[in-house]
Amino acid sequence: MPVIGFAVALATPGAFDQALAQDYPSRPVTLVVPYGPGGGADVVGRIVSQSLSRSLQQRVIVDNRAGAAGTIGAATVARAEPDGYTLMIGTNTHAVNVSLYKKLPYDFVKDFAPVGMLSSFPYVLVVHPALPVSDVKGLIALARKNPGALFHSSSGNGSTPHLAAEVFKMAVGIKMVHVPYKGAAPALTDLVSGQVQVGFASISSVLPMVKTKRLRALAVTRAKRLPVVADLPTLMELGYNVEVTTWNALFVPAKTPDNIIRRLNAETVKAVNDLEVRKRFVGLGVEPISSTQHEAEAFVKEEVMRWGKVVKASGATID
Repeated sequence: MPVIGFAVALATPGAFDQALAQDYPSRPVTLVVPYGPGGGADVVGRIVSQSLSRSLQQRVIVDNRAGAAGTIGAATVARAEPDGYTLMIGTNTHAVNVSLYKKLPYDFVKDFAPVGMLSSFPYVLVVHPALPVSDVKGLIALARKNPGALFHSSSGNGSTPHLAAEVFKMAVGIKMVHVPYKGAAPALTDLVSGQVQVGFASISSVLPMVKTKRLRALAVTRAKRLPVVADLPTLMELGYNVEVTTWNALFVPAKTPDNIIRRLNAETVKAVNDLEVRKRFVGLGVEPISSTQHEAEAFVKEEVMRWGKVVKASGATID
């Protein structure tokens, strides 16, 4: 009897997880985007949520929880029940935050389980059209002539657009004043209105403004040109050693049943490889990326280490 009782005790959690996974999902799923509407992560999240809603046959509802460079939304997900009904769009900003913040309300590696990769995209260096520059060389010359007179916006302290600007300033030897905002949308609003003059932003968020000449694009932050803006040079080809891209991946709280993670991974891979999704991604300058759960997990750990070195070298820190 004791042996039988012991076997039943061991089997019960696994049997419960299996039953949970078989019924999953039986109600709407929440996809937390830890940033404001309009940014790259938000755009990717909304496209993927539409595809997942169809394949899971349940609504996947986007919930924007912006603030503190993605840490507020991430903390919400870390505390959520690990049942597959709370998902998160994670980015390399979360990997940066591990070293940038002295204290976080979660452990990014231990409190989350990566489901799979979604996308990658570079940033575009844009300026307000009233600024008397037409190329990167002109911007650098203006900034050197007036050190500290230009302001550049970002979606928050420690965000990838912030770090992209810092890398650019160090690479070309200029001084500009950083103005952090609570999300990409307000940062772009003030850039378009001329409250700030310079910014690094995702192509998906600035392309409409560039096309309508409300912003002027100068260069992209990856090694090769983007097909959607093929006439725009890269900083690398202009001779500036600046290459900054960001990634998006799907995460769930740690201890989410493996069967549910496998289901979500399968549906995510299907979504990213869907022709319509890929067409929308490419049209926005976003590169679709799919992966296994284990590939995503290994990649995230590498990113935490890589950005840790960058943050340490920069001396940046946030209390």
